[in-house]
Amino acid sequence: MKTWVLAQKDLRVYFRDRIGVLLGFGLPIALCTVFAGAMGAIGGGDGVGRIELVVEDGDRSDASREFLAELAKADGLRLDVLASDTQDTARQRVAEGNAPAALRLGPGFGAALAAGDDLPLTLYRDPGKTIEQQILAGNLIPAFLGALGEGAGKRMSKKVLDALDFPLVGRERAQTILDLSWSSMEGLVGELRAKGELDEDEKTEGASAAGAGTEAKSDDAGFDFAQGVAQMLGITIEDVVGGDQHAKEQKIAQQAQSVAGMAVMMLLFGLIHCGGTLLEEADSGTLDRLRLAPGASSAILSGKFLFTWLVGVVQLVILFAYGGLVFDVPIFRAPLALFVLSATTAAAVTGFGVLFAVVARSRKQLEGLSTIVVLTMSALGGSWWPLAITPEWYQFLGHFTINAWAMDGYQGLFWYQKDLLGILPEIGVLAGIALGTSFVAWRLWERRMRV
Repeated sequence: MKTWVLAQKDLRVYFRDRIGVLLGFGLPIALCTVFAGAMGAIGGGDGVGRIELVVEDGDRSDASREFLAELAKADGLRLDVLASDTQDTARQRVAEGNAPAALRLGPGFGAALAAGDDLPLTLYRDPGKTIEQQILAGNLIPAFLGALGEGAGKRMSKKVLDALDFPLVGRERAQTILDLSWSSMEGLVGELRAKGELDEDEKTEGASAAGAGTEAKSDDAGFDFAQGVAQMLGITIEDVVGGDQHAKEQKIAQQAQSVAGMAVMMLLFGLIHCGGTLLEEADSGTLDRLRLAPGASSAILSGKFLFTWLVGVVQLVILFAYGGLVFDVPIFRAPLALFVLSATTAAAVTGFGVLFAVVARSRKQLEGLSTIVVLTMSALGGSWWPLAITPEWYQFLGHFTINAWAMDGYQGLFWYQKDLLGILPEIGVLAGIALGTSFVAWRLWERRMRV
C-alpha cells in the first residue's frame, strides 16, 4: 500500500511538470512521425520520392511521343517535358541545379528505333546528387522495358556483350542465345501477369530500392551502378556539373552540405538560447529595471535581436572558416554571397529564437518547446538526410523550414557555383522569415509589456 501511495505522489509531481511531460511523450511521437514520414511509411506512399526527369524531345515523332508516354508510367519518375517553344534546354536545367537529371531524345529517334540502331539518347546528370542518380537508374530499367518492349532486351544484350568485350568470333551466337533468353523471360512475365501473380508496383519499387541501396561507386566490384545501367540501355551520359574534376567537387559539395546542415541546426539551438536571456533577465529583476527608462520597451527587444544576430553571424563565420580549412569547402568562391546568405540565415534564426523567448513564460518552457521544434525542423529541412530520399509531400513540408532554404542557398554557392544573384530567391525567403518572426515577436512583446 505504501508503495502505491509513494508512486501516486511521484505521478502527481511528474504530471505537474507540463514541459517534462511534453518532452517525455511529445518528442518521441514527433521524431517517430518525422522518421516514418521520411521513409514513406505514412499514407501508404512510396519508400522514396519520385525523381524529376526533365525530357527534351528533339525528334517530335509519333515514336518519340509514344516512348515518353510509356516512360511517364514509371512510378519512380516524374517527367517534365520541355515545350517546343521554350528557350530552356535539358542540359541547362541540370546545369542550373533545377533538376538532378535530364534526358534528350535526338533527331532521328523514331527512325533508329524502327531500324534497331543505336538510339540518339543523352542523359545529362548532376553528379553531386548521387542518391537521385541511383534511384533514377533503378527506375530506368523497368521504364525502358515497358517503353521499348522486346527491343529493349535485345539492345541491352548487345550493350552487355560490348561492355564485356566479347570475342567477335562468337558474338553472333552469343547474341542469339541472349535474344532467346529475353524472349523466354518476356513470355514468363506475360504468363505471370495474366495470372495476376506479378505486381507492377512491386517490380518498380524493387528496382528503385536496388538503385537507392547501391553506392555510386563500389570499390570492391568496381561497378558504377548508375553509369552501368545507362550503358546497358544505350544512353550516352554527360555530367554537366563539376567538369573533369567533378569527383573532387562532388566530395567537397557533400562535405559542404553536411557542414551547412549541422550549422543551421546548431544555430537554431544556440540562438534560441541567446534569445532566452530575456527570461533570465525577467527572473533576476533586471528586465523590470530596464523598463523604467523612457522608450526602453522596444529598445530591449531590438538590443536582444542585435546581440543574438551578432552571435549567430560569428558562429557561422567560425564554422565555415573551419570547414574551408579542414574540408576544403570553397568559402572564397563567392565570399560576398556567402556572407549575405549567412547573415540572412542568422537573421531568420534570430527572429525565430526571439519569438520563442517572447512566447515562453519560463526557461523550462523554452527548452522543451525549442527541442521538439528544432529537431523536427532539422529532420524535415534536410539537415539529417537528403530530401531526395523522402516522399514528395515530405519535401514540400521541408521547405516550410529555415533549414531547407538555407541549405539550398549554400548548395547553390558551393556546388552550382552561383553568385549573389543566383541565390536571391533563398535570401529573399530567409529575409521574409526574419521580418515575419521579428514582427510577431515585437507585437507580442509590446502586449506583454503593457500587461
